[in-house]
Amino acid sequence: MSEHAKPKGTPKDLSGDASFARGRRRRFPFTQLPDWVLFADISPGAKTLYWALYVHVNQERKDNTGDMRVWPGQSKLLYISGIKSKTTLRKYLKELRGIGAADWRTGRNPRNPLRTQTVYLVHEEPEKDYAGPASISDVYEAYSAQEED
Repeated sequence: MSEHAKPKGTPKDLSGDASFARGRRRRFPFTQLPDWVLFADISPGAKTLYWALYVHVNQERKDNTGDMRVWPGQSKLLYISGIKSKTTLRKYLKELRGIGAADWRTGRNPRNPLRTQTVYLVHEEPEKDYAGPASISDVYEAYSAQEED
């Protein structure tokens, strides 16, 4: 069969295509996110907010002490996540707290006691009673069960 006679939509054989063998290598910082947050039954905006919080985690401090606290201001979180209002930001924070992905405390800013500061605690693992899917295999298992029904 000639190249032109192949039906439209037939995938190209990529096995010998060296340009498709490897993706671009890491040169820029990246964040590795827990799967369970992606699979949790929360809004896409809350998932984006989790990512925006997680990128602030100091990896060296996390590795050395387990400290997952971050303190970006609300305006920075709005800017990074693309969330349009503080009301929506608070709604998404409640969703994250609801699944145990983040907590926060607001108090006086230690550098400027006249101002308040919110410190967020980002969690990589769900709480013990988390009942949602925690892995891709959990998701596919639920998907297969749905397909059978």
